[in-house]
Amino acid sequence: SFTTINDQDNALRLLRNVLLKRRIPSGMLFWGPDGVGKRLVAIELAKAVNCVSSSSDACDVCLSCRKVKSGNHPDIRLVMPARKTRVIDDETIETIMEFASLRGYESLWRVFVLEDADRMTTRAQNRFLKTLEEPPGNSLFILTSSYPRDLLPTIRSRCLGVRFRSLRPQTV
Repeated sequence: SFTTINDQDNALRLLRNVLLKRRIPSGMLFWGPDGVGKRLVAIELAKAVNCVSSSSDACDVCLSCRKVKSGNHPDIRLVMPARKTRVIDDETIETIMEFASLRGYESLWRVFVLEDADRMTTRAQNRFLKTLEEPPGNSLFILTSSYPRDLLPTIRSRCLGVRFRSLRPQTV
């Protein structure tokens, strides 16, 4: 749950408010330095959005939360840059768009976490922009980035920006 996250009080407060009000945007951009917990918070948010027991956080007990934690949830996708080229190409984005257009298997929300989204090629970003402009159903796209300026301004403008700060020395 969000209680396991350290030093990101502002980001977590924003996310809890989004969950409590049930005003979940189709796109979110988690940005900040490397290694501060952007991916961890994205996975916790995916759990919280699909949790059947709680409305503002993940319970970590229900079947949905356990599946997300183990990486076996059919409605949650984690996308990372390819190993050798370190980019997210338009074929990957096309696959995501195709998967997003389908109804959820088990959950109300389909969640896509694009780690290092700034590594998308320009062509892939342009293709992804169409999905952000007209999101299919209950799809949540969480983009994480240490260099948000490498994303197209149109993508940044269509996402709710969540800033992550550096960790305190005591935490590290």
